[in-house]
Amino acid sequence: MLWNKIRNARQSLQEMGVYGLLMVLQKGMGLMMLPVTTRYLSLHEYGLLESLVVVFSLCSLLEISAGALPRFYPECKTAAAKSNLISSSLLLSLTYGLSLAVLAAVSLAMLPFDLFSALHFWQFAGVAAVIAFSIALQPLMMWLRIERRADCYFYLVVCQCLTQVGLTLWGLQQGWATDAVIVASVAANAVGLSLGIWFCRQQLKLKLDWALAKLTMSYQRCLIGASLALFVMHGLDRLLLAEWLGAETLAQYAIMIKVVEATAMAFGVLESWWLPRRFAVLQQANGQAEVALTHQRLMLVIMLLLLSAALFAPLLIKQVLPVAYLGGIDWLPLMLLALGFKLATAVTDIGCYLPNSPVWLPRINIASALLAVVLYYSLIPTWGVWGLIVASNIVFALRFVLFTTISLVLQPLRYRVSTLLSAFVPPLSVLPALAWLNHSMWLHILPALALLWLLVWAVWIIKPSHDVPNAALGTVANQ
Repeated sequence: MLWNKIRNARQSLQEMGVYGLLMVLQKGMGLMMLPVTTRYLSLHEYGLLESLVVVFSLCSLLEISAGALPRFYPECKTAAAKSNLISSSLLLSLTYGLSLAVLAAVSLAMLPFDLFSALHFWQFAGVAAVIAFSIALQPLMMWLRIERRADCYFYLVVCQCLTQVGLTLWGLQQGWATDAVIVASVAANAVGLSLGIWFCRQQLKLKLDWALAKLTMSYQRCLIGASLALFVMHGLDRLLLAEWLGAETLAQYAIMIKVVEATAMAFGVLESWWLPRRFAVLQQANGQAEVALTHQRLMLVIMLLLLSAALFAPLLIKQVLPVAYLGGIDWLPLMLLALGFKLATAVTDIGCYLPNSPVWLPRINIASALLAVVLYYSLIPTWGVWGLIVASNIVFALRFVLFTTISLVLQPLRYRVSTLLSAFVPPLSVLPALAWLNHSMWLHILPALALLWLLVWAVWIIKPSHDVPNAALGTVANQ
C-alpha cells in the first residue's frame, strides 16, 4: 500500500515536471519572443495578430470531443472500449474541424470589422487550416494526458513549439510580418496532428461509433454552449476594444493579456495534470476528501501566482519591451484579480461536469455573457479599458460564486471555509489597492507582505484534515 502511494506520487511529480516544461514551451515561448515580435510588428499589425488569436481561441472553445474524454474514459473497462472512444472522438473532430474552419474563414471575410478588411484570400485560407488542424489535434492531446503518456505528449509539444518558433522568426526576418505567424501556425499544427496520430496509431481505427458519438455530442453541446458564452468574456472584449479604441490600444492591452496568460500558464502545469484525472480520483475510496484537499491546495497556488505576478511582472516588462507597449501596466493588478476568479472557478466547478448532460455550464455562462455584454456597452465607451476590466471582474466573480455553489449542491465537498477566507481575503484586497497606487513604493511592498501572509497560512490549507472522519465525508456527500 505504502509503496503504491510512493510510486503514484513519484509518477505524478514526474508528470507535473513534464507538463511544466511543456507549458513553458507552449506559452512561454510566445512571451519570450515578445521583445522580437514587437520590434518587427507595428502596433497596428500586432493588434491585427491579436484579433486573429482571439478567433483561434474562440474556435478552440468550440471543439467537439476532447472535453468529453475525461468524463467517459473511466467507464471504458477494456482495451477495445478505449480504442472505440478515441477513434470515434478523432473522426468526429476531423469532420467537425473542417466544417468549422470553412465557416470561420467565411465569417471573417463577411464581418463588419475594419480590422479584417485588409486580409487577403491566402490569409483566410491559413486561418482556416490552423482551425481545422488544431480542432482535430485536441482529442489526441487529451488522450495522451488521460493515459498518462507524458513522454509522447512531450515529444509532440516540443516539435510543435519548435516549428512554430523557428518558422515565425525566419518569416519575420524575411519581412512577412503577420504572414510569418500564420504560416508558422499552420505548419506547427500540421506537425502536431501528424505526431498525435502516430503516437495513438495502435488504438485508432477507421470506424465511427454513432451511439458513442451521439453521447459525446450530447455531453459536448453543453460545453460548447458554455464556451460560446465564455467567448464573450475573453474574446469579444478584445474585438470591441479594437473596433472602438483602435488596434494600438488593443496591442497595449494584449501585452498585459500575455502577462496574465503567463500567470495562467504557470497554474496550467497543475491544471493539465489534475483536470483529466479528477473524475477518476473522485470515484476512489475517500475520493471526496482527496478532491476537496486538492482544490484547497490549487487555490493557494493561484493566490501565490497572482501576487507574484503583481510584484515582479511590471519590473520585467519595463526592461524588455519598447516604451510604446508599456501604456497598460497600470491595468495589470485588476486584470490579475479577474484571472484569479476565472482560475478558481475551473477548480471548484467539478460537480457541474458530472451529469451526462451538464446543463448548468451553458446556463451560468450564458447568464454571465449577457451581463458582460451589458457592462461592456455601458462601461467601455465611458471608461475605456478600465471599464472593460471592471466589467470582467464583476462577471468572473459572479461566475465563481454560481459555479461553486451549484457544484457543491451536485457534489458536496467539505472545504475549510473559514480558513480559506482568512487566508485569501486580505491578499485579494491588495490587488484592487495596487490599481490606484500608481507609482508609489507600496506597489512593491504590499504584494510582498501579502505573499508572506499566504505562506504563513499555507500550513493550515495544505495539510489533510483530521477533524472529520472519511466515513463522515462520504455521508455528507450522499445527503
